[in-house]
Amino acid sequence: MTTSSRAGTGLRPAALFLVLALPFWAGCGGSDAPQAGGPLVTHDLTELGLQHPAAVVVDTIADVYLVTNINGPEGVTDGNGFISRISPDGEPIAARWIDASGTAIAMHSPRGLAIRGDSIVVGDQNCLRVFSRLDGVDLGYSCLDGIGYITDVDVGPEGSVFITAGGYEVTDEGLEASGTDAVYRIVLSDQSRGATLVRGPDLGHPSGIAVGRRGIFVTTEGSGEIFRLTPGGERTNVFSPSERELRGIVFLPDGGFVFTSRGEQAVYHVSDEGRVTRIAEGLPDPGAPGFDAARNRVIVPLRSENRLIFIDLS
Repeated sequence: MTTSSRAGTGLRPAALFLVLALPFWAGCGGSDAPQAGGPLVTHDLTELGLQHPAAVVVDTIADVYLVTNINGPEGVTDGNGFISRISPDGEPIAARWIDASGTAIAMHSPRGLAIRGDSIVVGDQNCLRVFSRLDGVDLGYSCLDGIGYITDVDVGPEGSVFITAGGYEVTDEGLEASGTDAVYRIVLSDQSRGATLVRGPDLGHPSGIAVGRRGIFVTTEGSGEIFRLTPGGERTNVFSPSERELRGIVFLPDGGFVFTSRGEQAVYHVSDEGRVTRIAEGLPDPGAPGFDAARNRVIVPLRSENRLIFIDLS
């Protein structure tokens, strides 16, 4: 395994972010009155060998963080993508744990990823790639015609894979808007099949998805909103359209959730009761967050700066 230099790694407090309550929660019983909060300690992780890190998922069994790396212009078919394995102590276990040198087919723009049993499911352009959670071995792929560009992936409690299509097509120059914005449910098998939950350019370029007991929540980058979907595709507004350019979302065990905003360079926490707080700001180009329940920690990749930010909620 290759690892990057230890210089600059390890858990070092980077800043104390004041938690500010914000009155833009809608539709779930949240109060409009700002509430005071306390400071949170964050850790700024550099020198991890990351290259345009897009998303984080926590492997709770192995107790490691898995990070997708686009490693080049997004949407370009260059075979440069890889997945890193990072310890909760902030050390690179394997900077290029899964890459073209060890897989049958190269990844191009791996973005969202999720754990499904002993497998890792990764969205790479219009394909779902599957790897072993145990050793990173390539277990196959399924490319989906007409689906556009996959921006995020999550797994439902019954094992179905839910994906967001951002409404882009891959060209020689990168990504171009195509109007193929959608959310799909995929059943992985020898004959993979799927269903469209919702589709259309009015979805505002879906960028992230979380599936859990609160339903199916989707963030959008173009319209800067969050909406909830039923299994039948019925859509309900959670956060109204804005200039926030939302990048990703993760549910928390207590029923709350965290999402990231590229437009505001910030990370937000929403409690189960609907209290909204900005838990970090001044974070350029944040990607899709992960959550470490054992440490009550949010992990945020900074795409253009090749960094990870750990935000300890307690």
